[in-house]
Amino acid sequence: MPRWQPRALGLSLGLAVLLFATYLAPGTDALWRVLDIHTAYALNGLVAQSPTQQLLWSFGNLKVFDYLVGLLMLGVLVHFVVYGRRGTSAWRAAASFIVCIALVGLVSITRDLIFKGMAHDSPSLVLPAFTLLDNTNGLGAKDASHTSFPGDHATVVATFVYLLWCFAGRHYGRVAGLIAIVACLPRLVAGAHWLTDDLVGGLGTALVTVPWVVHTPLGGRIVARLEPAFARIMPAARSSSARAGSTAACRPTRRD
Repeated sequence: MPRWQPRALGLSLGLAVLLFATYLAPGTDALWRVLDIHTAYALNGLVAQSPTQQLLWSFGNLKVFDYLVGLLMLGVLVHFVVYGRRGTSAWRAAASFIVCIALVGLVSITRDLIFKGMAHDSPSLVLPAFTLLDNTNGLGAKDASHTSFPGDHATVVATFVYLLWCFAGRHYGRVAGLIAIVACLPRLVAGAHWLTDDLVGGLGTALVTVPWVVHTPLGGRIVARLEPAFARIMPAARSSSARAGSTAACRPTRRD
């Protein structure tokens, strides 16, 4: 039922404030910077000497890999709608629809409005003695960005994990968390993002935006409004599929 969850809301917003405050405040910002540099060199070291690693992580920075991650995320949502145990299938479909809408709109909103003046160059454009994947092969891997903050992939997958954990439960949330790691790690290895682009920019954005959907009555009321529509659509789809299967079963078998 739609309800306020002040403790969860406050915890999420408090963590976001802590991340952004330490990232921007003089003194603690230097600690983030040191962590950024050490992480960038440590992960990029994986591709410094190994052609196999270079090919592997180059593939992880291609558009086709992004499409595969998107299909994995879609597959998790479909599995939740069909096999999930929370609510009715129509409720699960409505909740999944909310997740999709949030993922589509959040990146453009955060980059164009909230973080418009905070963009900066990625590690590959700043750090010396850095291995660029694009120079190791001809795959055209993305290994640099002039607007690496916040991380687009991190914003999307952090939002996905948070929403799915709340709507679908911890088991789906854990699977979404694994997908998030798979989606974000290639960009960090290639130097297209700093660690803080993901932890502060991506995760921080999800901690600020998602709780207003899942820890207030807003999300529950939207899902409740959408559930009847999906309830009408889904039986029609099932009956159509059943009729198609029945027709196929009744066709005479051709004998040669």
